[in-house]
Amino acid sequence: MNAHSQNVERKIDSLKKLVASSGKSDDILAWKSQIAVILIRAGNYEESERVYQEALKETKGLAPGKGLATFWHNRGNLFYYISEFDSALFYYEKGLAMRRKIHDSEGELKSLNNIGGIYYMLNEHQTALSYYEEGLRKEAELGFEEGSQVYLSNLGTIYTSLKLYDKALMYFRKSYSLYRENPKDLHTVYQGIGIVYKETEQYDSSEYYLKLALKSGIDAGVPSQVAYTYVNLATLYNKQMKQSLALESLKNARAIPMQDPLLEMSIVGNMAAIYLDNKNLDSAMVYMKQLIHLEKLNKIEKHQEDLSKLYAYYYFMQKDFISGLNYLELHEQYRDSIYNLETVKQINEMQEKYESEKKEKANQLLQIENKSYRTTRNYLYLILVTVLAALLGAFVAYSKIRKKNTLLDSQNRIIEENQKEILDSIQYARRIQFALLASDTLIQKHLPEHFVFFKPKAVVSGDFYWAIPTDAGFIYITGDCTGHGVPGAFMSLLFITTLRQTITEYNIQRPDLILNRVREEIVKALNPEGSKVESRDGMDAVVCLLDASKRKLMYAAANNSFYIVRKNALLNCKADKMPVGKSVEEPVDFSYNEIQLEKGDMVYTFTDGFADQFGGPLGKKYKYKQFENLLLSVCGLTMQEQKTKIEAAFENWKGELEQLDDVCVIGTRIS
Repeated sequence: MNAHSQNVERKIDSLKKLVASSGKSDDILAWKSQIAVILIRAGNYEESERVYQEALKETKGLAPGKGLATFWHNRGNLFYYISEFDSALFYYEKGLAMRRKIHDSEGELKSLNNIGGIYYMLNEHQTALSYYEEGLRKEAELGFEEGSQVYLSNLGTIYTSLKLYDKALMYFRKSYSLYRENPKDLHTVYQGIGIVYKETEQYDSSEYYLKLALKSGIDAGVPSQVAYTYVNLATLYNKQMKQSLALESLKNARAIPMQDPLLEMSIVGNMAAIYLDNKNLDSAMVYMKQLIHLEKLNKIEKHQEDLSKLYAYYYFMQKDFISGLNYLELHEQYRDSIYNLETVKQINEMQEKYESEKKEKANQLLQIENKSYRTTRNYLYLILVTVLAALLGAFVAYSKIRKKNTLLDSQNRIIEENQKEILDSIQYARRIQFALLASDTLIQKHLPEHFVFFKPKAVVSGDFYWAIPTDAGFIYITGDCTGHGVPGAFMSLLFITTLRQTITEYNIQRPDLILNRVREEIVKALNPEGSKVESRDGMDAVVCLLDASKRKLMYAAANNSFYIVRKNALLNCKADKMPVGKSVEEPVDFSYNEIQLEKGDMVYTFTDGFADQFGGPLGKKYKYKQFENLLLSVCGLTMQEQKTKIEAAFENWKGELEQLDDVCVIGTRIS
C-alpha cells in the first residue's frame, strides 16, 4: 500500500471511530457522508456510493440539523468531483437552504463558496461572483479578519481567468499566509500560483509551484488535484516546446482512476494542442473531434474558447484561411463573453464593498473593546436587578398563564380558519386553471389516439396544455411558464388568454406567427410604459398545427424541442433558443417548420420537468437521453399503457425525493 492509500485509510478509520463512538444521528450522518467524499476523491466510486446509500437510509424522518445539511452538501461534493455540475448544484442549494433554516452561518459560507465554484466552472462568472460576494459579506458579519482561505483562493482563480494576474497572485499569497496553519490544503494555492506564473511566462517559477502542488496533493490524498496538476504541467511543458514531458504528464493524469469528464476533456484538448504544435494535423483532428464529442456527451462548454482557437490554428496551418478566420472570430466572441469589462467592474466593486464592511466591523469591535471595561460593573448590577425582577415577574406571570392559554386557543383557531381559506382559494384556482386547459373531449375528437401525463408540482401549475380547432387544422400547445405553483399558474392563465385572443380575434394560425404575436403582447403586458421594474417572465412552448387529412405537421418551438418516433427511430425536432417573453438579446422571429408525417408516427411534446427530475439510486437528474430511451421503449404500446409506463417511470425515479418542477408529456399517434 502506497503513502497516498495509507493516508486515505487513516482518514476513513478516524471517521469510522467517530461514527462508532457517537450516539447522535446528526453527527453520524455528517461523518458517513464525509467518508463517501473521501472515497470518491480517492477514486473508489463503488464503495463511495455504497456508503452514501447506507447514510441515505438514515435521513428518513430526521429533523433539519447540521448533520443532515452536511449530508446534502457532501452529496453535492460527490457530483462535483465527477463534473456533474447540475446535480452538484441541486444538492449544494438543498444544503444551503437547510443551513439557512437552522442558522448555521459557517455551514452557509461553505455552501455559498461551492455554489459559486459551480457557476465558475460553467463560465458564469457574474453569477459566481454574486455568491462569492454574499460569502464575503457573511464573513465580514462574522468578524473574519482577512476572509477564509477558500474565498481568497477563489478570488485568485477568477482573477486568473480574467487574465488579471497581479491581483490573482495577491489573493493567492494572502490565502497562502492563512493556509500555512493548515498545510494539507496548500496544493490548491500552489497550483493557483503555478498557473499564474505559467500564464505570465515565468516558467521556472511555474514548474516549482506546480511540483509543490503535485507533492502536496499526493501527501493530502487528493487524486483530483494530482491529476489536474499533471495537466497544468503538461501545458507548461508544451509552452516550453518540451513535448515528450508534456505527453508524459498527460499520461500520468490519465492513469489516475477518476470518473471526471472535465478532466478527460482537459487531457484530450491538450493532446490536440501538442499535436498541432508538432504539425501532426491528422492526430490533432482526431483529438479535436473527441473533445467535441465529449462536450456534447457531457453538456459541458468549458472548453469552447480553447476549442475554437485550436480549430482556427488547425485551418490556418492547412492554409484554409477563410475557415481559420471564422473560428478565430468565434474564439474572440467566446473570449469577450467571459473577459468583459462589466465582470471586472463587478469584481472590483465587490472587493471595495467587502473591504469597507471589513473596516466597519473592525471599528465596531474596537469600540466594543474600549467600552468593555467600563461596562462590566454595570452589567453585574444589571444582572442582579434582572434576577430580582424575574422572581417578581414569575409570580405575576403565573397568574396570567390561564388567560394567555385561552387567548392562544383563540388565535390558533383564527390561524386554522385563515389557512383553510387560503387552501380553499388555491383549490378554486386549480378548478379555474383546469377548466381552461384543453378538455379531454376536444383532444379526443381531433387526436383519437393520444395520452396526457400532467403532474403539477403543487396544487396549481406553471405547465399547461391548450388546443383549438381552426380552418388550417388542429392547433395544440404544450407550454411551460416561468415558475410553478401560484406564480406559474398566474402566468399560464395570462398565456392561455393571449393565445386564445391571438388565434380567434386576430385570426393568426401559423405557429411561428402565433408565438411572435404572443411574445409581443406578453412583453407589453408585463412591462407597461412607465414601469420601473423590467420583467423577463415568459414561456417555453411547442405550438403544433396538425393537418390530419394530409398528415402534415407545422410547428414553432421556443426553447422546448419535441420528438417524433417513426419505426423505432427517434427524430429530434429542434426549438429556437429563446423564450416567449423578454430576453437579453434583441428578439428575432420564431422559425416556421413543416414535417410530413407517416401513419403510425408517435409525436411527443413535453416540458422539461420530467428530464430535470432528480432521483434514482444515485440521486441524479433523469436527463433527456434516458427520457428518449423511455419513449422508444413504450412507443409501440397503446396510449393508456404508454401513459401508465411513463408515469410509473417518473414515480420510480423520483422515489422519496421532492418533485422539482411541473411535468407535462403529451403523446399522439398519427392515423
